Amino acid sequence: MKKNGKLLVEQVLSEGDLLAQQQADFYDNYIMKANDVLYGLLADLMRYSDQVLESDYKLEIFAKMRSTLSAKHNIKVQKNTSDLTIIVKYVVRTNRKNAHVYARVLDMAYRQDVMANELEEFIRQNGGIDRIRASNTNLESVRKKKAKSEHELKFIKALLDEKAATPITEFSIPHEWSSQVHDSMGVSTFFYPICMGVLGGYKVVGVVPMDIDFEKQILSRVFIDLGSKGSYSEVDKQQIARAKEIISPAYQLKMQEERDRAEQERRSKKQVAQQLAVPQLALAT
Repeated sequence: MKKNGKLLVEQVLSEGDLLAQQQADFYDNYIMKANDVLYGLLADLMRYSDQVLESDYKLEIFAKMRSTLSAKHNIKVQKNTSDLTIIVKYVVRTNRKNAHVYARVLDMAYRQDVMANELEEFIRQNGGIDRIRASNTNLESVRKKKAKSEHELKFIKALLDEKAATPITEFSIPHEWSSQVHDSMGVSTFFYPICMGVLGGYKVVGVVPMDIDFEKQILSRVFIDLGSKGSYSEVDKQQIARAKEIISPAYQLKMQEERDRAEQERRSKKQVAQQLAVPQLALAT
């Protein structure tokens, strides 16, 4: 390469180095400082939230905040909006996106028992506001997905219990074979025979070894298959309705109350029996 060419290359690289330094200076002098200021403002917002949430006049404060947001700023607040979100909206006001993000950051901080004077360092340690917002969103998504999955499993178990009254078929395992089809783990809700189709019938040749996670996979597939059906018989509809009723919070509460009442009656009878036994022992002596 000629000397002039080398000088030109060096000049271009020097200009790139200068721009890189300017970019670094901009990040340090503006972005980082702006983040520091923002984190400080969020800490002040958390202190303000503490003050409102701990106030004896909290209900009156939130009522006034709601009316002010609606009347002066045209910001609607739903009935199920959390107290923390109302506070953040009242301070941030018209910037809806920022209000949503800041509320998530403060919510995560409160969940982890972070104090206002610890918030700035908490945000830095967790990678900044955007990363906290993303992780909080992912965590909420995981929670919802888990809750949905657990609800589906409860439903399909209840439905299969109902279907036991109208089985596809029934058969008994000979006693000498029972040990080979027994659920050795003792954790599954159902048995899973392995059947072979032979001459229009089925022959049971074994049972699928089962554990909790494997059974969840199977029951999840059963749930998906149920949802893919185009139509249901009247019996199916009744069984589905009954299964939904069984797993409902109201039904569960009713059953728990019945169990508690039965336990109380059992204890009362036992107590009476013990009291009656005492005089008889005294007479015997």
